[in-house]
Amino acid sequence: MKQTIHLLFVWGMIGFILGGCWDRKELNELGIAIGIGVDMVGDQYQVTAQVVIPSAVASKSSPSAGSPVVTYEATAPTIQEAIQKMTDTSPRSIYLSHIRMLILGEEYARKGISDVIEALMREPFTRSDFYIAIAKNNKASTILKIPTALEKLPANKMFASLDTLTKTWAPATKVTMDQLLSDLTNPDIQSTLPALEAVGDIESSIEKGEDDTKSISPGTILRFSGIGVFQKDRLLGWINERDSKGFNYIRNKVDSTTGHADCQGGGNIALLTLSSDTKNKVMIRDGEPVILISVTNNSTVREVNCEHMKLDSMDDIKEIEDASNEKIVEIMKHSVETVRHQYKSDIFGFGQLIHQSKPKLWKRLKEEKENPFMDLQIEYKAETKIKKIGSLFESFQKQMKE
Repeated sequence: MKQTIHLLFVWGMIGFILGGCWDRKELNELGIAIGIGVDMVGDQYQVTAQVVIPSAVASKSSPSAGSPVVTYEATAPTIQEAIQKMTDTSPRSIYLSHIRMLILGEEYARKGISDVIEALMREPFTRSDFYIAIAKNNKASTILKIPTALEKLPANKMFASLDTLTKTWAPATKVTMDQLLSDLTNPDIQSTLPALEAVGDIESSIEKGEDDTKSISPGTILRFSGIGVFQKDRLLGWINERDSKGFNYIRNKVDSTTGHADCQGGGNIALLTLSSDTKNKVMIRDGEPVILISVTNNSTVREVNCEHMKLDSMDDIKEIEDASNEKIVEIMKHSVETVRHQYKSDIFGFGQLIHQSKPKLWKRLKEEKENPFMDLQIEYKAETKIKKIGSLFESFQKQMKE
């Protein structure tokens, strides 16, 4: 009798464990979406899915296999309804576990984006490591229909471009779902998202499809240009590449970038940032908070267009470092003042910094001022160290003129 009970118990446990596969689906039943776009049509959501065509991306496919992706669209009162409604036209249910990019139309972003974050965070199959961007001056559905060169899958191209751009140039910022959700739920910092822009003859490129990418110069290119500034979950507007780089310096998001410093007497010198580190802290002066921003840069000389410059001179190296420091401070200061005057939105996290280090002071500031960010005292400091100067001590252009 005991053996029978034990056997029934074991079989019951096995059945319970195997029950975890009740909702499994075969791969040939799924349409794997790598890009999702959200726009507004009236008071309804228009959702666009960029779905992979497996046969077109298979390694043995011929070059004439056709487009590697297809887009499906649906409009409904809720985002999840729109996604499920795509089965009206798609032979497979849309699977969201492999999303690389979430694109939000500008018109939609200006009305508030919290609902799409809510919908996707509740979706059990959606991971949170994809990037989010705003379709600047465009609809998300349009962006997802533009073919791309080099990368077969447009959403993968966007993901790779943003990843590379933030590591090597720093005029934009990459944001995942987790990061955006954290910012949206934090009252002491405002959100930012990268701007994704389509440049060229968009209608012609969409009509030509894959044929457009076979040209040396494609009719339309997708580029990340600047950052979108938010107040809570609503897009307010944009800051350009220069101010975006200043933002990234302040938020310690610069891995590497290239810039130039002006030389005394004319000309300029290009510097490659090898590494950058920013430390922000709060100090109290006359009872008021002062934000201290300190950037440390390790750089190398990449181009010299200054006639008087001698790179074997420590005085000249010091001049380059001082000019670089001045340029970095100028970029950061301009970024803060632009955001203050145009948007009055603390995207830099100064409020969060004060709240973390001086919570009582921050509470008093919020009680006394409607927006403490507007008149915060901020001091900037940069320290550049030239680590390498290349294989030439002097510019050969100078030698040519002698």
